[in-house]
Amino acid sequence: MYFTEAGRLVPPGVLLGPLAQPTFTLNLSGFALLVIFMALGGYWGYQQGLRNILTQAIWTIVAYITTVQGGTFVVDLINRFWQNGPRLVSFAIGQDVGSAPVLDPLIDPNFQVPLFFRFLTFIALVLLGFFFNRAAAWKGNPNPKEPLARPLGLFVGALIVLLWTNAAVVFWQEYNLGGGGFGGPLANILNVLPNVSILMPSLIAIFFLILIILIAFNFPKVWKP
Repeated sequence: MYFTEAGRLVPPGVLLGPLAQPTFTLNLSGFALLVIFMALGGYWGYQQGLRNILTQAIWTIVAYITTVQGGTFVVDLINRFWQNGPRLVSFAIGQDVGSAPVLDPLIDPNFQVPLFFRFLTFIALVLLGFFFNRAAAWKGNPNPKEPLARPLGLFVGALIVLLWTNAAVVFWQEYNLGGGGFGGPLANILNVLPNVSILMPSLIAIFFLILIILIAFNFPKVWKP
């Protein structure tokens, strides 16, 4: 038997029934979820310091530029070098560049690398970043003591996770446009996350600007553990 605060006798089922019902529901917007992911990345970067995640950042940016942004970057790059190859050779040997012919594109400009291979390439390049980070010349101590190591690590860590997240969103949207798709919690997360591709070029430019400034002012210390 159970008694309420008023002293009245209440059957056990009346008290146990509401307790057995799920009453906790968490609703997060896509933007809030993205901020949480970036905060986790920022915390990771803050703990590691800039030196210890620099390799992952560079390889992640390379992976994002080559596989995520439209899927035509590599094709355009190959065609540009191929078409201007005679001019590059003429310039190298000191001849008139204007008289050199321009070749036809080597690859059809409308050709896109299949989404599956772009996705695998992105993952492979990111993993290579972790692999090469072990022997990176600029890698520092586990507990960085440089004044800007942790604040810059926070920014770069958040940027890395943002690039990973946005890549997943872009791949997912292209997969859905191609007629694919599946359900479940992962699909729900990918559906709600915003596509912030328009911000990525500016953030990548800021990253390299910071890197150039650091190298310019601290060049003798860059290669010192």
